[in-house]
Amino acid sequence: VQCLNHIDPLTQYFLGGDFAKELNTKNPLGSGGRVATAYATLLKEIWSGDYSALAPRLLKQTVASFAPQFNNSFQHDSQEFCQFLMDGLHEDCNRVKEKPYVEELEGFGMEDEKAAIETWRKHLLRHDSIIVDRCQGMHRSHLTCPSCGRESIKFDVFSTISLPLVLEDKGLGNALEVEDCIEKFLEGEQLDDLNAWYCPSCKKHVCALKMIALWSVPDILILHLKRFQFNHCAVSNNLLRSKIDDTVKFPVDGLDLRKHVLGPIDEDAPPVYNLFGVSEHVGPTANSGHYTATVRNSKDGRWYRYNDAHVGETTGDAAVTGGAYLLFYQRAKGSARWAGMEKVMNDRSIDPYGGLETDQDGFTAVKTKKKKK
Repeated sequence: VQCLNHIDPLTQYFLGGDFAKELNTKNPLGSGGRVATAYATLLKEIWSGDYSALAPRLLKQTVASFAPQFNNSFQHDSQEFCQFLMDGLHEDCNRVKEKPYVEELEGFGMEDEKAAIETWRKHLLRHDSIIVDRCQGMHRSHLTCPSCGRESIKFDVFSTISLPLVLEDKGLGNALEVEDCIEKFLEGEQLDDLNAWYCPSCKKHVCALKMIALWSVPDILILHLKRFQFNHCAVSNNLLRSKIDDTVKFPVDGLDLRKHVLGPIDEDAPPVYNLFGVSEHVGPTANSGHYTATVRNSKDGRWYRYNDAHVGETTGDAAVTGGAYLLFYQRAKGSARWAGMEKVMNDRSIDPYGGLETDQDGFTAVKTKKKKK
């Protein structure tokens, strides 16, 4: 919560009252506006300066009433909670009042840029909020059938990137860098049976080869270090959850993703990031142990460590530990709505909210509609 609290565009949106105008109380996928309202109330209390310590009980109770898994006093995985809270805020502030049915776009055979634009426009038909504006980007996912070679290209929207930890590189005595984890994430993999892909040519599920590329990256970038692993125990036949406690080195300033981003790069808002928050975990599993946070205050620029009711001044470098679990980055220069897709469409005179019409070749003609003010 301390890390989310310092997502400046989000906090300004809730403190400035913009959210009240966009509150969507009728959305069946939301909480009737209650999660967003509880979050806004907490932010007002935090930034009022009236409290030295606050227990976010109302927010926790509100979230728990919509997500029973949080309705107890146990420890919970901070990544799951962060994802759930951001999804809840998105649906409660979703500007789309009636969601149409939208089919996934198959991008194979289309120009990448065209497929990316169409996928984002389809996304906006159902999802349009401050979270979409600032916290969501797109992967390009390329699947190939190992039997017949059939290919499929899809653009998928993300709000967190889950990075595998590459421990084999550490055997050489090198420290693990977040850059290695990003490269491992972008390396191809063969899907397992649990994630098999249905090949339309073979008419069966296959363990496809999957390549992922980053197409566009948002103003607020959340990286999840996958420290928790499930290993199968041959003796008891159970899944054992273990944790990797190795330190992953990550830059406090200047995380540069330019070489990894496949889509258009805006020089006024390049994909270079500064860290502003780290959610840390100490203990054997995500549901036990203890969570702390190290955060750069969005007002005074200083770093603070939050440990329950204790707050102390620290440095960003002090957050680079084996406990770092979620990394919160903000674009260092400029801002790009929809991870830059707004500018891409403006530059090509494409109406992001225009109707979608597809001809027999799968090409989409854009109806020009006057944008609602």
